[in-house]
Amino acid sequence: MSIIYSAEYVLTMESDGSPKPGQVWVEDGLIREVGQAISKKHPHLPLIDLGEAALLPGFVNAHSHVEYTMSRGHHDSLNLWEWLNRVGFRRGRVPDADLIAASARLGAAECAYSGITCLGDCSFSGIAASAIDESGLRGIVYKELFGQSMGLDYERQFANVLVEAQRLQRSTSDRITIGLSPHTVYTSSIEVLELCAKTCTHLDMPMAMHLAETCAEQEYTRSGTGPIADWRRQLGYEVNPSGLTPLEVMRSAGVLCENVALAHCVHLSDDEIEMISQSGAGVIHCPRSNAYLGAGIFSYNKFKQNDANVGLGTDSAASCLRLDFFEEMRFAAALHRAASQDAAAISAKQVLELATVGGAKALGLSKKIGCLKPGMRADMIAVDLGESLPGEDIYLSIISKSPDSIKLRLVDGKPVSPRVEHSNNDLKRLMERGELEKQ
Repeated sequence: MSIIYSAEYVLTMESDGSPKPGQVWVEDGLIREVGQAISKKHPHLPLIDLGEAALLPGFVNAHSHVEYTMSRGHHDSLNLWEWLNRVGFRRGRVPDADLIAASARLGAAECAYSGITCLGDCSFSGIAASAIDESGLRGIVYKELFGQSMGLDYERQFANVLVEAQRLQRSTSDRITIGLSPHTVYTSSIEVLELCAKTCTHLDMPMAMHLAETCAEQEYTRSGTGPIADWRRQLGYEVNPSGLTPLEVMRSAGVLCENVALAHCVHLSDDEIEMISQSGAGVIHCPRSNAYLGAGIFSYNKFKQNDANVGLGTDSAASCLRLDFFEEMRFAAALHRAASQDAAAISAKQVLELATVGGAKALGLSKKIGCLKPGMRADMIAVDLGESLPGEDIYLSIISKSPDSIKLRLVDGKPVSPRVEHSNNDLKRLMERGELEKQ
């Protein structure tokens, strides 16, 4: 099927592209042509005129946990390790599959409503894969594993995780890619990290990890002290300090390489930032989650100076409150300008790049999505600019909007219709039933 979309502004998000009136020809899920007056050359093709709108690549939420949507607004004023202890799924504290599925469906729906067309989601259960697939979105779903809890039986248990990941790949559409996520250096042993690195390289599977989210992570790996070490001991796990920083642990295990997405990356030295940037690994900035959990501020300018592949992520609704990518973009802009006391620290255009082409690069998907050019998948959104005033900066105008401003959502050229209200009611019903059963 062929359709031409026309808008007052087309933002290709390529380095040499500037916003201007234009058209995008979509055929069989791919972008065939981007330019002006395409419809005049092909008057027989259907034309959808979006009017006063910006047509741009769909947002890429490069780090999420849609399964945790059910925990939104449950806990306040908790540092990361306290938050993980309260919110995190683990042995003996895993909700039933129906509840996790409903939570994931709501998270995916809210992301789609916000203009997100692709997710890099770390999934405890794997259920997120079908939820994201059913929503019509694209995604890499990283099946999480927690190597320390596997103990000495880690090889057999890892093999089971791999079998499950391969089953998920077979059961979802080609919009979904399944990867692995050894959660962190403090929940996965060096042996498990090495096994993940070897397996993902051999099978060409993407991998994701949480890295250097708090200072406590470095205390843990270097000396076996601090609040994360105390928390792990309380759960009955041994603490085996390596004398290395978290990044050095990853590097020694062979995890620092291309096709790996590293979430957070807040507490790193300048040398480590350079090391990550040169490795080709993706870096995911989660500003609101880091702020709400008191984790610190990501060094955007240092990563930028090193030409790192940096994208933007929400983390979960349990830590950022709303899966609203406009809110995430605005917060990122304000945060870095305030932290550096420099209004030029990050522009609205740079924030929009993080949200589109940056996220695609961080997830290793930049050959498919992230910008509008021939041959790319037709993952696009249109943002209504009808209420914008004359003279507004186009990039500022876009990030000032809200999910209500999205008037078109396409993935592979197919319209995506978020079922937020239905998904919310479904999750609410299941949660209320669960509360009644406890009484």
